[in-house]
Amino acid sequence: MPIVNVTTWPNQSDEKCRELVEELTLTVNRVTGAPFDKITVYIQEIAQNRWGEGGVLGTDPGFAELSRRRTRPAAAPDHGTGTVAPGAAAGAAGAGAGAGAVSA
Repeated sequence: MPIVNVTTWPNQSDEKCRELVEELTLTVNRVTGAPFDKITVYIQEIAQNRWGEGGVLGTDPGFAELSRRRTRPAAAPDHGTGTVAPGAAAGAAGAGAGAGAVSA
């Protein structure tokens, strides 16, 4: 029973979501052989003001550039750790500008 979770910003029409669900279902069936009625695809939408990459909220005007930085900005407090949390500086894999991170 494959389950595919797509997490994205809420910016897709119902038609685009339907197309994504159909295409992912077809791909999972082709690759795994799982029957269509056993393949689950769900789309989870996260508001931009609740999504952060590289320590920057998706609503920040400089998000596209700032979320790709690899080091803590000079003015940012380190809260006593001296480092940025692991993985925070690189951003979420494949999750920029509303692209969905997919897990199966």
